[in-house]
Order: sequence, then structure tokens, then C-alpha cells
Amino acid sequence: MRFICLANSNKHGGRCIAGIDEADNWIRPVSSNQKRAINKEIRTIDGTEPQIMDILEVRIYAHGPAEGCQRENKLLKDGLWKRVGRIEPNELLKHCEDDGIILHNHLDYVRAVCFSVIPDRQWKSLQLVHNENVTFERDFHDKSKWRASFADGKGHNLNLAVTDPVACEKLERGERISKNCLLTVSLGPAWSPNKNTAKRCYKFVAGVVELSNSEII
Repeated sequence: MRFICLANSNKHGGRCIAGIDEADNWIRPVSSNQKRAINKEIRTIDGTEPQIMDILEVRIYAHGPAEGCQRENKLLKDGLWKRVGRIEPNELLKHCEDDGIILHNHLDYVRAVCFSVIPDRQWKSLQLVHNENVTFERDFHDKSKWRASFADGKGHNLNLAVTDPVACEKLERGERISKNCLLTVSLGPAWSPNKNTAKRCYKFVAGVVELSNSEII
């Protein structure tokens, strides 16, 4: 299976990698471990991390553990990963979905119970959006983390955790990230801080691609 890598984000000590295949479908290769994270030994190619916009070739099964909301998950088969090409940022614009809500609603999360009433063929946990007014700021509760603020296609404001390590490292160095960028928004499995709180599936920014004005057609 070949796909354009649109996310290589931090996840439980490993990485969550996702992208769009040649049929324009989202896929998220996952491992068989409990957290589904992909460790370094599996994902590295010639000693380097897969990068956003790389075209990757991996061996996967047709199905995978959906984790209650992630129908794009595909279980990895054994085998080396390959990097077979790379695309330019403007080539991603045709894959964007900007004219409506992001991942089921206008909130920063989706209640887990919602997926019990939505047919699983309609589940969606990955979306690429283009926004020209994204701002990045430190997380108010944890200054070691970063968040992205932007509006969806209906004008609802979102403030999401950023898990793209490349973007976070750039922000930590004090470098500026353009407001004009592509964001891969991902939806995580249901989570609750305690047994008395209803579970939620939170949205986060798993991939960031900066655009220049000349790349907007």
C-alpha cells in the first residue's frame, strides 16, 4: 500500500502515522500493541523518520482495530517501510475539506456515545484542512505543549493540541510558523479522566504544512 504521509505525530512513546492512499482514502497504519503506536524500529527508513509529504509504501491488512471511532485504522504486516517519492505542498490542496465542520461537529471533541448511533461506515477520524489564519500558543495548563487555534468552514473556533513533533520543535526554538498552513486534524480514541465523566474523543493537530501565498491557486 502506498500513501502520502500527512501525519507523523507523538503517541504514547511511539508515533501515529496517517495519510491518503492512491484512491484518495485515509489510512492510519497501526501496530498490534495495546496503544497502537508505531515504534521507531518499524517506522524508520534508512535511519530517518517518515516526513509529511513523503510517499510511503507499507504492508497492511485490509482492516484494523477501529478503537470505537477510527475506521481508517489498518493493522500493519511485517516488513520494511519504503520511501518511494515526495510531493509538494500545493499538491495537497485538492485533498482539503474546508467548507464545513471538522470531524463530525464544531467542538474540540466528539462524545464517544455518538459513535454508537452513527453507522461505522460514516465514522471519520482524519481530515485535512487549509486555513490562512492559524495561530500557535503554549498550552495554558502545560507549558511544555502547544495548541493551534483556527476556525472551521462554518466559522466555529477550535483550539486543539498539536502533536506534530516537527512543528512543536520549531515553536520551541522560537521560530515562527506561518498562519497560512494545512492541518491534518485527527480524532483520538475515547478517553475520560475518571469514571464519573462521560468519555470523549478529542481532536488534535497531527500534522502541519506551511504554505506561502504563491502556493495558493
